[in-house]
Amino acid sequence: MLRTILSLSILVMTCINGISQSIDYNKVILPEGISDISFEEKLVQLAWKNHPANEEVKKSVDLAKYDLKISKRYWLDGFRMTGNLNEFNIDPARDITNRSQFFPRYNFSLALPLGQLFTNPVENKQSQLRVEMAESKVNALKLELRREVLSAYNDYLMFEEIYKIQSLALEDAEMNHSIVEESFKQGEESFDKYNASNNLINQKKISNIQASNDLKNAKLKLESLIGVPLEDIQ
Repeated sequence: MLRTILSLSILVMTCINGISQSIDYNKVILPEGISDISFEEKLVQLAWKNHPANEEVKKSVDLAKYDLKISKRYWLDGFRMTGNLNEFNIDPARDITNRSQFFPRYNFSLALPLGQLFTNPVENKQSQLRVEMAESKVNALKLELRREVLSAYNDYLMFEEIYKIQSLALEDAEMNHSIVEESFKQGEESFDKYNASNNLINQKKISNIQASNDLKNAKLKLESLIGVPLEDIQ
């Protein structure tokens, strides 16, 4: 019974630890400057760096942080500094009756509305929440972008392999057709077999063209995400 309870306790703690694990977004998109990374990770890095759609979301974090700084420094608006220049404080020698004491050159004052003392902390919390919300949007975009880039790359690899297979199939069909055609010319093969071989080549050519087109489109889609030609990635 004790062993069963211990086993259940370990299982529960394992589940809790698994649920509480947070995402390391520096692993979702690796920071620039890290060397010796896979080709796929380079693609994700480039997409995050180059795609214009990401800039608005990135800058929203900066804007939210600026708003937070402004909110935290709002109390500085209570300070006032004024200046007063006249003939007496410019030339004290002319101030025989010491009138400049009533018109000092500089005046400092501080006025803090009582309501602001209570509302500003709330505004700071609101600004902090906006920063966190903007950062959450950035993190969500990182996850979505990684999925989209790696999915596009997987499609590219798939269509590349299909194109290779279709090209080899076309080559085999052309080679077999050459043999059938030569035999047909010598009267060793029937017209039906020659015609069937010719139709097979046409079908293989169509399949090869379709595979080539799919590969080109997959490449274009991937390059539209990373912003550079695939061949330029080192």
